[in-house]
Amino acid sequence: MNFMAFEYWTDGWRDGSLMPNDEGLRRCKCVQNVLVRDMVAVDTADSSELPYMDWVPDERLPECIEQADSDEIEVAARLGYWRHLNHPYRERYRQHRDAEEATTKAAWETANPDRRNWWDKLRGRKAPIYSRPPGSPFTYPVFEATDEQRQNMLRLSEILQVWDDASRKGHTMELAELYREQGRFDEAERVILTLDEREVGVTSNLITRLIKERQPAPMRYMM
Repeated sequence: MNFMAFEYWTDGWRDGSLMPNDEGLRRCKCVQNVLVRDMVAVDTADSSELPYMDWVPDERLPECIEQADSDEIEVAARLGYWRHLNHPYRERYRQHRDAEEATTKAAWETANPDRRNWWDKLRGRKAPIYSRPPGSPFTYPVFEATDEQRQNMLRLSEILQVWDDASRKGHTMELAELYREQGRFDEAERVILTLDEREVGVTSNLITRLIKERQPAPMRYMM
């Protein structure tokens, strides 16, 4: 599977991803919520009148949460809603980073003007090429979770902690990140340290560093 994307975020969101970002939650026309992994093929047919099961729109996720008849359905809906509620911060983050980077680049171009004369250009001498100077400012907006975000993260982390205590693995990274975004850094650190060594990588290392820095903001990174 190709997991390439334009942006990666510590909450698991991938912007411009070649793979779906969702948790496999689907909603039938009969208003039943199901998970793709739970569906079973019983037969094949040339045609069918069965309704097509589509992705659940973000704005319908609260309904799925309210109607969930299992922890699995609730977790899938809350994970999607968690990432959806982080989208406004992502936009503020992008605008902030773009503005700061533009200022850094403008300062570099002022300090490194193109001094080539016509003869230099004729000979194919290249103009100075911008490269972000080491030690340049790297800041981002303050992250303050709304009441809605906090309530969703609290309930989601409660379920995932029960699963983790029961050795039901698969969401360790998400649980650590949820604790971090709630400002529960000690709990986040305890969880992230339980990752299997095969799961340790760019994402977990970044989350670990942010925990140590006591930083709750969702963070963008590149792979």
